[in-house]
Amino acid sequence: MTLATLDRPTNAVGLAPGRLHRDHLIDQLSTRELEVLALMAEGRSNRAIGEQLTVEVKTVETHVSRVFTKLGLHEDRHENRRVLAVLAFLRLRAA
Repeated sequence: MTLATLDRPTNAVGLAPGRLHRDHLIDQLSTRELEVLALMAEGRSNRAIGEQLTVEVKTVETHVSRVFTKLGLHEDRHENRRVLAVLAFLRLRAA
C-alpha cells in the first residue's frame, strides 16, 4: 500500500484537501516539535517519545498538542489527528 492510498480523497487538481496547506505549516514547527513528530512517525507512543527525549509525558503531550494546533488539526471524531500529522510529515520527507 502506498502513501497515496492512505490519503484522503483528492480534489480536481489531484491533491488531498488541505495537503499543501498542512505541508507548508510544517515549516512553522519548532525543532523539538519536529523531533516529536518524527518519533510519532516511527509509531512511538507519547511515553516512548518522552523516554527517548528524556522529558515527562506531559511535556510530550504539550508538544503534540502544539503540532496539532500549528498544522490546523482540530479534534474530529471522523479523523485521527496523529495520523494526519504523520502523513504531512512523511510527505515533507518524501519531497
